[in-house]
Formats: sequence, structure tokens, C-alpha cells
Amino acid sequence: MIQKKYSVFVFGILALVVTCIAVLTGNFFTKKIQIQIGEVAKTTILAPFQVENEIATNRKKDLAEKDVKTQYKKDSKVQEKAIGEIEELFNYIESLKSNTTEKRTEEELIKSLNEHATIALYNEQYAALLHLSKERIAIMKKTCIDVASSLFDEGITQSTQNNSIALKTALETSTLTVTQQKIAQDIIISVLEPNVIVDELATNEAIRVAREKVEPVYVLAGEKIIEQGTKVTEETYMLLEKVGYLNTDKSVKYQQYLGFVILLVLGSLFVFIYICTHHKKWSYSQYNFLFIIYTATILMVRTMMTMSFVYLPVCMATMLVAFAMEMELALLMHGLIVIFSAIILKSDFVTISYFMITGIGAIFVVRNMFERAKTVMNALTIGAIQVITYVSLKLFSGASLDITMGTECIVAFIMGVIAVVLIVGILPFLESAFGFITSMQLLELTNPNQPVLKRLLLEATGTYYHSLLVANLAEAAADAIGANPLMARVGGYYHDIGKLSNSGYFKENQGKENPHDTLTPQQSYKYIVAHVSEGVTLAKQYNLPAYIIDIIKQHHGTSCMQYFYVKAKEIDANVEESAFCYLGPKPRSKEAALVMLADVVEATVRAMQDRLSENLTIQDLVTKMVKQKLKEGQLDECELYISDIDKIIASFTKMLKSMYHERIKYPERTEQ
Repeated sequence: MIQKKYSVFVFGILALVVTCIAVLTGNFFTKKIQIQIGEVAKTTILAPFQVENEIATNRKKDLAEKDVKTQYKKDSKVQEKAIGEIEELFNYIESLKSNTTEKRTEEELIKSLNEHATIALYNEQYAALLHLSKERIAIMKKTCIDVASSLFDEGITQSTQNNSIALKTALETSTLTVTQQKIAQDIIISVLEPNVIVDELATNEAIRVAREKVEPVYVLAGEKIIEQGTKVTEETYMLLEKVGYLNTDKSVKYQQYLGFVILLVLGSLFVFIYICTHHKKWSYSQYNFLFIIYTATILMVRTMMTMSFVYLPVCMATMLVAFAMEMELALLMHGLIVIFSAIILKSDFVTISYFMITGIGAIFVVRNMFERAKTVMNALTIGAIQVITYVSLKLFSGASLDITMGTECIVAFIMGVIAVVLIVGILPFLESAFGFITSMQLLELTNPNQPVLKRLLLEATGTYYHSLLVANLAEAAADAIGANPLMARVGGYYHDIGKLSNSGYFKENQGKENPHDTLTPQQSYKYIVAHVSEGVTLAKQYNLPAYIIDIIKQHHGTSCMQYFYVKAKEIDANVEESAFCYLGPKPRSKEAALVMLADVVEATVRAMQDRLSENLTIQDLVTKMVKQKLKEGQLDECELYISDIDKIIASFTKMLKSMYHERIKYPERTEQ
């Protein structure tokens, strides 16, 4: 016992020590350097994880911004103002020509035009316009408006404002005379203003879109940041700072040490509290298994630190714990492994998320893997989970689909498949070495082709069918009280295999002759009680697990063989009850207790089935036998509660009523 306790202590301390060494020698602490911009690097440094080169990315964005063309927009108010001025000029000229009430000389009219016209012309041009007929003025007005409108529609910029060639070409195609074309040209030029201006909002939006379209420049995990002998630039300095390789302040490093110690203490405390709360009665081998698996995983991560994260089968440890122990503990352990692995590797978001998601997915897949025949399907499922997780995280992080991603997808799939195959392969060894009970192992033991079960069927048929009934009763009751139904069922199958040694001495295997009729009570007791020790011997011979051996030992506890004790008491009143008791021990698990109760209840109801009536029901017998075992103290060492007893009685009663239901009595056929 002392050695076992010592081994748990040793493995626990070893797990903590290995974690400390792995973290302190990992990427997080060992890659710190002191260097400044302009200094020469003494070693070649590789990126521990993918990191963005922001300076290179900004360079690409600046180049993309330069390629963006300036965006323009038309100002309709400029055209409206220009057309309005042309109309106002010709309207004013028409009003002067049509005003016959005032007799004014040409000089006075020109002076009035100089003072009130919106478009400034030479006096000779004003005079020429005044001499035109109303029809020609209307034509000239329309021509000026049409030509100006067409120029505005094409768009006038600062550089094209004084483009007289286009204007002259447009006027030459009109019906105006040369003199009139010159006047129209001056009128139009005087109102032309740029109506196409820079659209700052659209230009800025185009620049923003162009910069956003630029893919970030990444330094991939394992890619060279700086080579030995090269000068540190601002760009490489920033990259070294981003990956955490710069050791600029020693006090920060000590703070990081302190933070790691706190994390380690918290993680250990969580595991300790969980185990003390849920698993006080764990065997020492189970503690050792937990520490060994954890330590091996941390060592594996530290050893494979330089490889890509897809090569690290971190989920193997959690799958083993989920297989051998339980899912909640596997999730807790997986969280701790991911945290410390991330510190060792100095992982980025992609790596941490990959470990966390694939580990949780693997736990949920393997928890329902009850048969080894489904190994391939589960292996393919976990491989697919790893591939999908890897691709989604890479795409989310901005990586492009290339050959490298395809290669690592294949690696992720293969590692998932290998992890499941390895676990299934080493599971029998772990079950034997650490005494674990897995659903896969339990299901295999329920196979009727198991050698000892086949022997029981052929050599002790009555015991075989009695064991099947006990197994069914125990399984149903275990399901009702939250015990392990599969373990209770297996225990029921094998609890009486010791009767193979002397099958004829047990009632269910006897014919008309009963060998106990010729034996003394003491001799009969020896034959009956021997089936427990013989069962243990056979279980070891057939390499049955330890928990089955425990159920065989405990399924009678220390109860007394009442029949032979009473018979001996009739012969000798001084006979002590202890001389006719089983050697025990009492049941120490819920499953063993259920097998004991199912055994005695099934045997009693089978023996009393002919006496069942309204005054003696199956429920009465079940209640009596269960409470008798409770009163005898046979259930004192297992974790059954009073509420469990009521559920067990209800479950047994329901099952036995269906087994020993009343049958219809068919009338005999009378032949003529």
C-alpha cells in the first residue's frame, strides 16, 4: 500500500517537473534575444508561428493606392448657371430691340448692354448683335445654348476649359456666319467653367477598397525572419517583437515566470478538486495512468516542437482518458494540455483553436465507440474533423489555398486516423496494466462465444440461464440508479462460473437426484461455498478482468446459507452461524451489490413461483429479500442510498413480473 501511494506521489511530481522543464525550454522563454535596429544578428531566427509582416503589407497597400485613378463628378449647377447667362444676354438684347417707346441711339444701347449684360463682349460685337433680326438672334441663341450644353455634357475639366478647337468645330457645323460664329465663340467661352470636379468621397472609397483587397504579407511558421550575419532593419525588428523574441525588459521575463507558475498551480488545483469531488475511491493505478498520459503528451509536444502543429497528436491523451475514465475529466485534461502546449510552442490563434476543437471533437466521437469493428469509421471521422478544422482556421486567418495547405491537410487526416488506430491497439494493454473498464471491453465480454460462457451453457445449462436472468435484472436496476448497466450485465453473466467445477451440486442443474441428500450440512456447505473460490480461479485462468473477479468474490458477501445452517442446527444445537457463512468480502461497488440482489431475488422468485398468489406477490418477495440483505449489513460497503433501494425493488419487480407472468391454462383436447 505504501509503495502504491509513493508511486502516485512520484508520478504527480514528475508531471509537474516535466511541465516546468518543457515550458521553460520551449519557444516561449528560450527564444528571447537582446538586439537593436542596425545591429547584426548573431543567429538565424525562424518564425515559431505565422505572423503578419505589417510593413510589407503597408508597402503593397501603398502601391495599390497609387494605382487608383482619381474619381470625378459633374456639377449640374455650373451648366445651369452658364445656360442662364446666355439666355439672359439674348433676352436682354431682344428686349432692347423690341422697346420702341424709347428712341435711343446705338451708342446708348451698347452702353446699356455694357452695364446690364451678364456676358461681357466688345462694343462691335454688341453692335453686331443689335443689328441682327429677331429670327437670327433666336437662331444664334439656340446655337450658343446647344453648343455650350454639348460641351458641358462631355465634361469640362480645368485642363479642357479653354479648348477652343472643339468649340470652333461645333460652331462651324452651324448655320451662323463667320462673324456670328466668332461672337458665339466669345459668348460661350465667357460662360464655360469646369463642371467636372474631383469626387473626394468616391476617390477615398476607391482607395480604401484597393487597400483592403491587398492580401496581408505573412511570415509562415518555420520561415526565416532574419539570417545570421545580416543587419536588423525596422521591418525585421518589428517581426521579432511580434513573435515575442525581443527581451527588452528583464522584469517582464520574471513576471512571465510568475504567471506560468500561477497557471500551473491553478491547473493542478482544478484537477485535484475534481478528483476529490468525483473520484475519492479511485485506485492508485488510475491516478498513475492519468499522470503518465499527461506527462507523455507534454514530452511529445516538447520533442516535436519544431514541427508543424498538424503533426502533433495532442488529442490522443484526451481520447485515452475519455475511453478509460470519463468525458468530463478528459475535457478538463485536454484544456490543460492545450494551454501548456500553446506556451511551449508559443502558438498562435490557429494552433490553439486547432488543438482545442479537434480534441473536443475526438472526445465526443470516441465516447460512443463501443466496438472495435467501428475503429475504421471512427478513425475516418476524426481524420475528417481535423482536416475541416485545419482548412477553416487557415482560411479564416487569411491563408490561400496552395500546395502547402493541401499537404498539411493530408497530414492532419493521417494523424487523426493513426491516433485512433494506436489507441484501439494499446487499449488491451492499458486495460490490463491499469485495470480500466471500457465499454468496448465490456461488450466483448457479453459475447456468448466467450469460452467460459460456452462451457457454462454446455456443462451447467441451468446456471447459464440463471446467469442470463441475473444479468438482465442487474442491468435494468443499474440503469435505474445511475450505475454502469453494462458492467452489471457482465457481472451477472460471470458471477456463477465457479459452479462449473461441481455443477451437479446446485439445484438449477439437478435432475431427480440431489447429491446433498447423502451429505452432511457441513459437506454441502463446502461444495456450495467453493463455487466462489473456484469462480475466481476460473476467471484468472480465462484472463477475465479484475472487476469481474471482484464481483465473483462479492456476489454473496458474508451472508449465511440459511438452508444448511438450519439443517445443521437441527442435528447439533451448538452449531454457530458463522460456520455456514460465505467468506466475503461484502459488495464494494454498486454493480456488485446489484448482482448479489439480483441473484438472491431471481433464485427466490423462481423457487416460490408456484406459491405466488394475491397474498404473496412478486413484489412482496423482492421487497423481503432486498431488505433482508440491507438488514444483514451486506450493502454497508457500497454506495447505495435508500432512494436507490426503492428504485431497485421497482426495477426487479417489473422485470420479474414479465419473466414469471401468469400463463393461460389451455383446455385439453378430447379425442372421439
